[in-house]
Amino acid sequence: MGVPPITQMKLQKLLFYAHAWHLATRENPLFDEDFEAWAWGPVLRDVYFQTREFGKAPITKHISRLTVAPGEKHFLNARFETPVLGEADQDVKAFIRSVWESHKPFSGVQLSNSTHAPGEPWTIIKDKYRTLDGKPTIPNDLIAEVFKKKIADAAASRAAAGNPAA
Repeated sequence: MGVPPITQMKLQKLLFYAHAWHLATRENPLFDEDFEAWAWGPVLRDVYFQTREFGKAPITKHISRLTVAPGEKHFLNARFETPVLGEADQDVKAFIRSVWESHKPFSGVQLSNSTHAPGEPWTIIKDKYRTLDGKPTIPNDLIAEVFKKKIADAAASRAAAGNPAA
């Protein structure tokens, strides 16, 4: 099954939501790189620089990462590789697929707007710094706290409605 066309804005927001829900439910980050608060929402800097050439058009190339061999102290022997999830990563694949299924109907702009809502990690950072010129980091502990609260609030709503297991 191929991946449908996706813009960089939508990709960034999907990556953020996957990371946030992973922090909240698995209690560890999905990505090593920190998200930053940019004008249009949370951004992984490396992904931005690899996709910016597409602007608002769909991304048409694979994203890669710089790999340095173990023990290397310099980048002379570094190479770019396209990350691939192996058989041992089936749980991560299923997790990412579930995030995709719940968020795919929304455009990049709609997802960006939702990251700007009151109480969202991006908004908390924007309000704290008052400017995003420095592209401040959105701390993982803040992301986890906000998304764990979403889970607790949803569970409380279901319980109040008499449907605790839904």
